[in-house]
Amino acid sequence: MNKLSPMLAILSLAALPAWADDGAVGMMPDGSTDMYVGLAVATRLSAGDDHESAMSLRPLLQVQGSNGIFVSGTGLVGMHLSQTPGVEYGPLLADSNGRDPGDRPRLVNTHPIRGSWDVGGFYNYYLGWQTRMLTSITYDTSAHGLVAGVGLQKTLVSVAPHHTISFSVGARLGSGAVMRERYEVIGAYRPSGGLMSLGAGVNWNWELNNRWLVNTAVSGQRLGNGPAGSPAVERRSAVVWSSGLAYRF
Repeated sequence: MNKLSPMLAILSLAALPAWADDGAVGMMPDGSTDMYVGLAVATRLSAGDDHESAMSLRPLLQVQGSNGIFVSGTGLVGMHLSQTPGVEYGPLLADSNGRDPGDRPRLVNTHPIRGSWDVGGFYNYYLGWQTRMLTSITYDTSAHGLVAGVGLQKTLVSVAPHHTISFSVGARLGSGAVMRERYEVIGAYRPSGGLMSLGAGVNWNWELNNRWLVNTAVSGQRLGNGPAGSPAVERRSAVVWSSGLAYRF
């Protein structure tokens, strides 16, 4: 099992549901803690953006305790409740970004989005052969609607010594309230609930030694028909990448 995936897949596979790898690490021995801190270079572009891609530095942070609580520097907090091998589930908090119609010209007559914590839960099930089914549902506290996600992750742990590669595919669906807050243009376009996006990505972890790890990832996202039809959306598809160095305590 890829121990670093709760932090790195969330950071680098932005095209996939944000919950996808938060349940990756199983329960730890009593009194133990797993912690990573680092920095990554990443592109900021995502599907729907109307500005050019730009590079930025992003923190790498993950803390996982034996009590099942995990924290990610990308704004995710959750807790493992399952004691059954091959099954992972629990509550989840996800920090979301805000937006104002005055931020960019293309957002005129759209709705403001209040950056707030969304609440929900995740459920992951191991299918065998290092493959997991990933599901989640969260309540968008700004839009007052639901976002659901489903995906698959395949991990290859024997490609080469100290190297782990994970492949992921996923889809996100939003209720009408969520779709309207994000993609409606008042008086011109009003989407209904449905498919928000499809995503796929690959994540490569390289353990330099027992302390230092390098992660490189590439992911792609394609918006569903509802979001893609909005006048506020410039591009339907995007590919992003990230690469970072993390230190294990």
